[in-house]
Amino acid sequence: MGQVINLVKKMIKNDIRTKTAVSFISIALLSIVVFSITINILIINNFGIYIKQSANVQFDNIASSIAETYKETGSWNETGSRMAHTLMMSGYDIVVRDLKGNIIIKTPSMLSMMGMASSSKMSTQTLPIVVDGKKVAYVDITYSGTMPMSKLDYKFLYDVNKYIALITILTIALVLIISIYVAKYLTKPILNIAKVASKLESGDYDVRVEEIPKEEELLALTAAINHLGASLKSQGMLRAQLTQNIAHELRTPLSTLKSHLEAIIDGVWEPSKERIVSLYEEVVRLSNLINDIELLNKIEIDNLKINKARFNLSELIKSLLINYESIFINKNQHLEKNIEDDIFVVADKDRISEVLINLLVNANKYTGEGGNIKVKLYNEGQFAVITVSDNGIGIPKEDLPFIYERFYRSEKSRSRDYGGSGLGLSIAKAIIKAHNGTINVESILNEGTKFTVKLPIIN
Repeated sequence: MGQVINLVKKMIKNDIRTKTAVSFISIALLSIVVFSITINILIINNFGIYIKQSANVQFDNIASSIAETYKETGSWNETGSRMAHTLMMSGYDIVVRDLKGNIIIKTPSMLSMMGMASSSKMSTQTLPIVVDGKKVAYVDITYSGTMPMSKLDYKFLYDVNKYIALITILTIALVLIISIYVAKYLTKPILNIAKVASKLESGDYDVRVEEIPKEEELLALTAAINHLGASLKSQGMLRAQLTQNIAHELRTPLSTLKSHLEAIIDGVWEPSKERIVSLYEEVVRLSNLINDIELLNKIEIDNLKINKARFNLSELIKSLLINYESIFINKNQHLEKNIEDDIFVVADKDRISEVLINLLVNANKYTGEGGNIKVKLYNEGQFAVITVSDNGIGIPKEDLPFIYERFYRSEKSRSRDYGGSGLGLSIAKAIIKAHNGTINVESILNEGTKFTVKLPIIN
């Protein structure tokens, strides 16, 4: 009994495979039942027509036999005597009337003689008796209930119903097997995806769906879950690197502050103005770092105030190039300017300035002595396009997807000699995104880098 209960519980368990199989089986059973009932009704109706037609033929034969016998004898009495036994055994009540309606022959059936005929279900059919093309009498053929059927007729109906039942049972068994197989086939990829999703939830970001389904929807779902796994792995790595980078960026100024203050406390150094200024610069650096992080957080939660106004982007870039010209002169770098005049945008002038300054400073920082830097501004359809390119150290190809991440630095530029917090490009991208623009990078290691910013022009 316990095994039966466990089997039932297993059959009705609330999983997608069981539900799919049950759905298929239910639909199939309903279809089979409807089909069987329809076929049975059609067979019975058509068989009823066949029985009626057979009875009509039999009635015609009775009328023809009476006509032939009367033609031979020429007497109704003789005809009645000769056909009495045949008519009695036919199973019908036979009454022959002349053209005036007088009864000339009356032969009851065996059922009537035995009192087994039901008078409430009597039906009578009247046919003419025709001899040499002339009506000589009428015959009333009375039968009880429905049209009479022979043993072969009953056997035929029995066999038909038996085979329909047998085919129905076999079809149900076949449908059950096919439904289980189809449910297993369709749900296997989904269950595999569910297992992978469960492992991803537990932190195993290396797991992937190995069996790729052929169905378009399942293929898209598989691709999505595999992409999710790759993204989670990448985000996990970035999160770990972010923590490491934050610790690194905070540790340097804090270590400087700690060592200097300890030296002053221990009397190793005098608290001179120069040392106090050095300590102050480290505090400012920490403050700027915290401000940058706060700015990024505001941007990411859409809490950054963007004060948009229409201004001349061409004049802004020209002004910035003049203000920062000295940093390029100090490194003997050649600055090529190609600024199209009078390009106006509706944006936050200060925020766009931050982006441009960051790109210019980076180009200067990562380009060596005597390098070349190009700054362009031009109109491209509904966008103002700004490009800043250099022939500096470049960025490794594997690092390009991550350069906008907080604190991310490629190995080639991680040296403290380059300075910076590692937040500049993260802030730049967030600001451009807040203006419904785009920022893209192209770079080849040891050959140079090109940043392209597109801002929508709103008239």
